[in-house]
Amino acid sequence: MRRLRSSVTPGITEQLCLHCGLCCDGTLFRDVELQPGDDADKLRLLGLPVTRSRRREEADHLKFPQPCSALCSDLKCRVYADRPARCRQFECALFKSVAAGEAELPAALKTIRQTRQMAEKVRRLLRELGGAGEGVALAKRFKRLKRKFDAGELPAGLDAESAYDRFAELSLAVHELDLRLRVKFHPDPSDG
Repeated sequence: MRRLRSSVTPGITEQLCLHCGLCCDGTLFRDVELQPGDDADKLRLLGLPVTRSRRREEADHLKFPQPCSALCSDLKCRVYADRPARCRQFECALFKSVAAGEAELPAALKTIRQTRQMAEKVRRLLRELGGAGEGVALAKRFKRLKRKFDAGELPAGLDAESAYDRFAELSLAVHELDLRLRVKFHPDPSDG
C-alpha cells in the first residue's frame, strides 16, 4: 500500500489502491526487500515470512515473497500501520498520474479492471497447465512452468499439441500483462 503525500487526498488511495492490489498480490512484484530500519522480527510476528535472499550476492538482504500474506480479500493490508519501508514508499505510475491530475479516476479504475482481468487470465492458464502455487508470484509460476515445458514435462490430461497451444496462449498473455504493467504501473527507467 502507498504512503500519502500531503497533496494527495485519501480518497484517491481508497478508490485506486483498494480496487487494485497488483503491487501486493504477486502480479507486479516477486518479493519485497526489507530496508534499513524495517523490523524483520516484528514483521515475522505479524505473519510475514521474512527470509534471507538465496542469491550469494544478496545474502545479507531480507525479503518476503509476493503475494503478500498480509493482503486481505478486500485488498486491505492487515499490517498497514507496520508495513515495511518499500511498501510505504511505493506509488505506482497510475496512482501518480491520477494524483498529479494527468489521468482521470474513472479511466484509472478501468485500467485497473482490465489489468486485473489480464492477470486472472494468466492465473487461469497457469492452473490449466499445472502451474500450481497460487501463493507464488505470477512471474515465478510462469518461469517454473516454462522449465517443465522446456524439459518436455507436459501436463496430464492434455495431448502434446493442445498443451503447447495452451502454453503459447499463456506466453502471449504473460507478455501482454508484462507490457501493461511496465507502461501503466511500474515503468522501467531504462525504457525512457
